Amino acid sequence: MKEKIAHIIKEAVGSLFGIKELRFRVEVPREKGWGDLSTNVAFVLSKALKKSPQEIGNALAEYLSNSGVFSDIRVEKGFINMDIKREVWIEEFASLIKEGADRKFRKNVGKGEKVQVEFVSANPTGPLHLGHGRGAIVGDVLCNVLEFFGYAITREYYVNDAGNQVYLLGKSIYARYMELMGKSYPFPEEGYRGKYIKDIADSIAREKGDMLLSLSEEEAIYFCIEYGLSVMLKRIRKDLEDLDVHFDIWFSERSLYERGLVDKVIKILEEKDLLYEKEGALWFKSSLFGDDKDRVIRKSDGNYTYFASDIAYHYEKFSRGFKKVINLWGADHHGYERRLKAALKALDIPEDRLEVYFVQMVKLFREGKEIKMSKRSGEFVTLRELIEEIGKDAVRFMFLTKRSDTPLSIDIDVVKEKSSENPVFYVQYAHARMCGISREMKNRYGIDNLPEDFKRYLDFLRLEEEMDLIKKAVMFGDELIEIVYKKEPHVITYFLYDMASLFHSYYNSHRIVGDDINISMARYTLTKGLKDIFAFALDLMGVEAPESM
Repeated sequence: MKEKIAHIIKEAVGSLFGIKELRFRVEVPREKGWGDLSTNVAFVLSKALKKSPQEIGNALAEYLSNSGVFSDIRVEKGFINMDIKREVWIEEFASLIKEGADRKFRKNVGKGEKVQVEFVSANPTGPLHLGHGRGAIVGDVLCNVLEFFGYAITREYYVNDAGNQVYLLGKSIYARYMELMGKSYPFPEEGYRGKYIKDIADSIAREKGDMLLSLSEEEAIYFCIEYGLSVMLKRIRKDLEDLDVHFDIWFSERSLYERGLVDKVIKILEEKDLLYEKEGALWFKSSLFGDDKDRVIRKSDGNYTYFASDIAYHYEKFSRGFKKVINLWGADHHGYERRLKAALKALDIPEDRLEVYFVQMVKLFREGKEIKMSKRSGEFVTLRELIEEIGKDAVRFMFLTKRSDTPLSIDIDVVKEKSSENPVFYVQYAHARMCGISREMKNRYGIDNLPEDFKRYLDFLRLEEEMDLIKKAVMFGDELIEIVYKKEPHVITYFLYDMASLFHSYYNSHRIVGDDINISMARYTLTKGLKDIFAFALDLMGVEAPESM
């Protein structure tokens, strides 16, 4: 709808002022009384035309009032606030019913552009926690929306299977194994202390017995590394698959070294005179490209930093032909974006080809108290535990109840309730109620589908609540397209909750299927259209749309 109104305004501006190219906004006003839509076009034109926004707005309002689209137009402090005619909303809603949400809202915005989305990418040194799960759902639903709008998406998980953290994983497992063998071996100070480490060590002991005792310490540690990585990656894959999150590529950090890509990138930077040695380490002149200081890429002990492999990884991404790369990172990576973009600029890759979005942590509450977690002891609530307690649908939905860059709290007790306090139940129950209306129409009138001339029944919808539902449904396409530009998939959850709230209130206040066949058909037609949108939106989220509850 916004696009349609923007087009009408552009034509008006061209006719009145001879201006063809213009960028302005058409938005839903914050207050309902300000109109269906509002535009700032008069402010945008003010400088070029050397007139006040109010004067320009008045001229445009008079011109637009003859378009046959608006029931009322008023200019308030330069903003043009517009009410759209009821017939226009009805026509759009009828079109939505006829075409279906999938066809009506689909636009080939991406035109097949190759986009890589890297998300989760948790170190395989422990189970996935809640923050990883939130990143998984945000990334997955974002990919769903981008694919819907015509982008060629590659979902990628970057496996950090090289470096000190992986070595610590192997050493931690080996220490627990030695304990099981009755041998004295110091547990690494920075090692991983979770129960899963003991479980892996126990598995090795059961499968291999005392075989590791015949190996040198380093050989045994490297065996534990490979064994531990295999176990953890299988667990991570299983957790994600049970959330219906699937990746096209699992990219190994280790492969960057094996293929010589890290050395290749360092050589390129060296040839550009962007490296120097200091205190035995190799530094990249990242401060020349917008970073706040230079960065070490090879330590004094000869080992590369994670930054070195990250540069190589992103260089490799763009060499695969991606026009855009989107990274979803945990909140603890704030500050890392600047140095990575500095490296891309140094490699002649425009920094705007990389977009980085941050995913904040999740807190769990039970019986009104936060479930405390401790990194030091290795005790934390795993994603697996949450899935098993509240189910896939609830996990996916709840992780999208806020913007991803803001902290999220989940009350376990509320999510398990079958009440309006539980947003997952509230939304799914709205869809189930709509399905119930279809069953009631069949039982009472023998009708189980809309007739060809269904549109005529929409004329019987005269309640304000009915028009609010129609407007909200029609505008969902505009909200979806915003996700492409803002990368905020939580918008779908907000839409569904608001729509569910409107629908439940309407359902509780009015008889939907009654003695008047025309009113019953009108409300049945309305709910059929809403049901299609609910099912479509829930499908984008990867959440079930139940027919009964």
